[in-house]
Amino acid sequence: MTDNWAVIPVKGLTESKTRLSTHLQGDKRKVLVEALLDDVLSSIIRSRVYGTVLVISPDDNVSNRVRSQEVSFLKQTGVGLNRAIEQANRLANQKHARSLTTVLADIPLVEPGDFKELASIGHATRRVVMAPSFKGGTNVMLTSPPGVISPGYGRWSYSKHLRQAQINGLNTYSISNSRISFDIDTATDLMELRRLDPEGKTASARAAGMLKLVTSPLRSR
Repeated sequence: MTDNWAVIPVKGLTESKTRLSTHLQGDKRKVLVEALLDDVLSSIIRSRVYGTVLVISPDDNVSNRVRSQEVSFLKQTGVGLNRAIEQANRLANQKHARSLTTVLADIPLVEPGDFKELASIGHATRRVVMAPSFKGGTNVMLTSPPGVISPGYGRWSYSKHLRQAQINGLNTYSISNSRISFDIDTATDLMELRRLDPEGKTASARAAGMLKLVTSPLRSR
């Protein structure tokens, strides 16, 4: 079956978000990671853009968390984010997927319509569509066909992916979307999430409130 795939890599329920370890111990960090994943998966599923939604992780506990009719789990065999995406690309190509969209699991404000917009950009068979993070990363990236550029996640990955796509002569698009660009890495990000979602519409904001992650008031801008 030819369709569009989405893949969400997860390092692990207790191994993720280590930059928050000084603010959150393992169990509390696990609650936050689960909430972030729930928010991302909810928007992906409700968008109805993807025929296959795949979560890849080396952590079997993630499998127990996400298995459902809408989401499949793939056990990661390599080490690191780039190896995870390469593994997902190989599987997607084996199954004759039309495209693969990599979505990082820490963008709690993303909405279903954002995925619809991203999937609608460009009509060329060989193309790359990216949504950068505010910090220079690549929070969402569509590659058609899967793996048409190699994943280069890490510091300043957006510029690396953009350069690679242009060198390869691909139709390359970038979208500006503050919901996608906002990700959670630090305590400051959690403070900003509380400001952006004061009513707790996202599971992540509710988790932040429940765990009392924010202990100091925001400075006025």
